[in-house]
This record gives sequence, structure tokens and C-alpha cells, in this order.
Amino acid sequence: MSRPRKSLDDQLAELTRKRDQLEARRLALLAVKKDSDRKLDTRRKIIVGAAVLAHAELNSAFADQLAVLLNLAVTRDIDRSVIAHLLAGAPGAERAA
Repeated sequence: MSRPRKSLDDQLAELTRKRDQLEARRLALLAVKKDSDRKLDTRRKIIVGAAVLAHAELNSAFADQLAVLLNLAVTRDIDRSVIAHLLAGAPGAERAA
């Protein structure tokens, strides 16, 4: 027994449905990748930051350079308050953002 052929409209509708499903899967994968990339970037920042802080504790000249860099780069008051101990002694460390 042969199955009846689908009409052109039915074939188009099926292809459209499949395309929509593939697009939904593509968007879901993009979201997972974006989340994964963001987590990896955050992990890198934590590791590098920990290494920089450890080195600053061991090397006062580096700590001074770090304080100058942070004083220039960190401008938001809320962020500066969190790293105030690292800004101490930097020229202009008292400045308000």
C-alpha cells in the first residue's frame, strides 16, 4: 500500500516547522555557549586577579604600580570602596569618581 503524497502546502508547512525547530535549537545552543564563555571569562579573571594580588603582597614596588593603575582605571565609588586597601598610597587615591 502506498501512502498518499503530501500536497505542496503540506510539504512547505512541514519544512517551515522543521526550520523553526532548528532555529530554536540554534538559539538554545548559542545561549548555552554564551553562558559557558561568560563563566570561563569570570574564572580567568578570578585566577589572574588572585595571582596579581599574591604578587602585590610579595613585591611592594609592584603593589605601588598596581595602586596607580587601579586608581586610574577604577572610577566608580562603589568599586573603589571595595579595593580601598589596594589604592592606599597611590597618588590621587583620595579622589572621588
